[in-house]
Order: sequence, then structure tokens, then C-alpha cells
Amino acid sequence: MDIPQELIDSVEAEVGGIYELTGVTGVGIGLREENGEPSDSDELAVRILVADLNDPPQDLPESVADLPVCLVEFPVEPLFAPDIQRYDPLLGGAQIEQAPRAGGTLGAVALDNAGNLVGLSCHHVTGDPGTTIWQPTAQLAVAGGPPPDPADSLGDVLATVSPATQTVPVPSGSLLVLGRPVDAATFALDKARDPQIGNRDVEPGVTDGFGEIDATASPVPKMFVRKRGAQTGPTTGLVTGLLLIVDWKFGTPPPGHSFVMNRQWEVFFDPSGCPDGIFSRAGDSGSLVLEQGSQTAVGLLWGGITQGGIRAVMCDITIVEDRLGVSVAWSFQ
Repeated sequence: MDIPQELIDSVEAEVGGIYELTGVTGVGIGLREENGEPSDSDELAVRILVADLNDPPQDLPESVADLPVCLVEFPVEPLFAPDIQRYDPLLGGAQIEQAPRAGGTLGAVALDNAGNLVGLSCHHVTGDPGTTIWQPTAQLAVAGGPPPDPADSLGDVLATVSPATQTVPVPSGSLLVLGRPVDAATFALDKARDPQIGNRDVEPGVTDGFGEIDATASPVPKMFVRKRGAQTGPTTGLVTGLLLIVDWKFGTPPPGHSFVMNRQWEVFFDPSGCPDGIFSRAGDSGSLVLEQGSQTAVGLLWGGITQGGIRAVMCDITIVEDRLGVSVAWSFQ
């Protein structure tokens, strides 16, 4: 199911004024939704995400660019939290931390343009360049005490791309936004692979039987997808639409500015593949998202409902690869 570019442009021209309304967490275009579930039809709608469906913002339009509007309760938040399982060999789906109780998921071991193997996750999970990444948990440094045991360290953050790395604000309605289509980071794996430190092997692909990735592609509405997160394990969902602007509640933007993500993809849970009724929760940020029934990666999960919920948000993995100069489809063979 394709969304015509001219329709995206028409809706995007109006989203700034909607997004600035108190209680709106995102605006996009995708499947029409009724009673909390996407429609089975191909009818498109402008999806306005709100923090509380029982207390919606005032003055919301009934239509945008001749498309009907549907309200969706979705208080979007970056998903990060701790876990305790140690992975050897190291591969996608493992929990990582850059500080105690501040963690997420290793999406995949990726191959960069220089031929080096690196870890791939979200910027809000890894922190800034130079930060050490650990698996499964970060060691706590105590003032005056011995240095942390480096055995669980993986390497330091190499590069990051996110709204926090955007320096030129863009007007959106009456707001000045710092927006990116990507929340992603790479980190070295030298400490993990050093026989004197981590002494671990690394593998391509994702754990829990997901296997190696053989291709990447952009997501599209009505695509069924699957992911393996460090907190919720393997779950499946349905791509419901393209979010043209959505909250990115991490860090502190300059005064008078807002951090946002743009051109993001919204996912709704598939009950048949979510045994506990949850697609993702805190700790799943950084998970690689694959097209259901294939080895094709389509997204990098970064947002959802912290305590666990039926909705999530992901970046387009092809844009992640382009911005960071990496490939998640590679093999030792």
C-alpha cells in the first residue's frame, strides 16, 4: 500500500499547526482507525496521536487535505530500561547499557563502510560518542574504589544521529523544531572481541531464531512486521502509517525549541504474535524490525509506551544505514 507523495506533501504542510496543540504527541498519515484498531480497508486518514483520548485537544480539524481525521491515544516515549542476560556470541536482540539502569537493545552487529563490525542501536540508548557500552549491564564506578571490571564492556560510541544532533531549527507552525528521521548510533566492539577483555564472538542477525538479515527495505503501510526486543522478546505487528511529526522526549532542547522525529513509521500490535498483548515496552529501543515472513530488515524501533503497549514507532532502516554508513545485511561467508 503506497501513499502518494503529493498527498504526503499536502498533509505535511498542515501538521505544524496541529502538532503545537497541547496534548498532541504526533501527526501522520496512514490507515483509518476505529475503536482502537486499524481498519481492514485501504482508506487513508490523517492520524492525530494524543496523550489522552478522554481529554482530546480543542480545535482539532475534522479533515486535513481532504482526508478524514482519526484520533489515536499514544503517549510516545523512547523505550529504554535494564536487563541481565549476557550474550556470547553477541548478536541483535541483546540488552545493552551505557550506564546503570539506562539501557536498551542491540539492534544488530552491523558492517560499516570501512569494513569494521560495529554495534547498532538508538542514540538515546547509547549516549554520545566516547560513551562506553556494556552488555548486559553497565558497571557502577565508585569514587575512591577500584575501576569497574571491563569484562562486560563492548566498546565506545562512534557516531550518533538524532534530533539532539540537529543544529538548524525548522519552523513548524509557530514552533521551532529540531527534527531528524533517525534516532540511531554505532559503537565499537573492540573490547567485546578482545581476548583479554570480553573474549566474545559476534554474529550477524538477530537472536531467538530470527537468523541473519539478507536485505533491507523501507516499510510501507499494511506490512506485517516482527521484532526481537531485550524486554518483550519476539513480537509481531502491522505498519499502520507514516508519522510526519512525532514527539521525541529525550534530552533538553534549546529554549524555544522542540525535539521531534519526522517521517517515522507507526506499528500496531498483531494479537496472534503478542502473547501478553504487548508489542514493546521500556528496554526495547534499538530493536531491529523485520518484514514478517522474510529476512528483510525495515526499521529500527525507538518509541512506544514505557510500561508496555500495543503501539510503537520506528525509523526507516534504509535511512539509518545511509546516515551512519553501515549495513545490517552481511555475512561472514
